[in-house]
Amino acid sequence: MLSSDNVNLRIVAGETIALLFELARDMEEGFFYDETDLLCTKLKALATDSNKYRAKTDRRKQRSIFRDVLHYIENGECHEETIKFGLECMYVDSWARRRTYNAFKEALGSGVRHHLQNNELLREIFELGPPLVLDAAAIKASKISRFEKVCQ
Repeated sequence: MLSSDNVNLRIVAGETIALLFELARDMEEGFFYDETDLLCTKLKALATDSNKYRAKTDRRKQRSIFRDVLHYIENGECHEETIKFGLECMYVDSWARRRTYNAFKEALGSGVRHHLQNNELLREIFELGPPLVLDAAAIKASKISRFEKVCQ
C-alpha cells in the first residue's frame, strides 16, 4: 500500500502503521519490530518524495504526514495538534485520537467545531466534559476586536 499510485491510499497506510505501532507500544512497553530499519527507509523516501509527476499539494501533504509517521516510529513522539472551537481547545496528541478526529471531521465537515462545542456524544468521546454554558455578555467579552487582532 505504501507503493500505491494513489496518494490518499499511501497516506492512510502510513497513518495506519503509526496507529498500529502506538497500539502495540501501549499493550507492550518494550515493543520491538524486527524490520524497523527497512520500514524507516521506506518512510524516509515517502517523507522526502519529490516526484514532479505528482501534484504539488499531494506531495506536500504526503511529506508532512510521513515526516510525522517517521518521527513517531523512530522516537515514539506524536505530533500534537491543537483544535480551537469557541472558547475551548482540544489537543490531538495520539494517532488514535487523530484518526477519530479526522473521521468526525470528514463526516461533519465545517460543522465539526460546532459539534465539539455542543454535541454531548462528541464531547464524551474526546473527554471534553459537559458543554460550556455562556451568556451573551461572556461570548461578547471573549471575542477579540479586529484592532486587537491586528496589534497581536
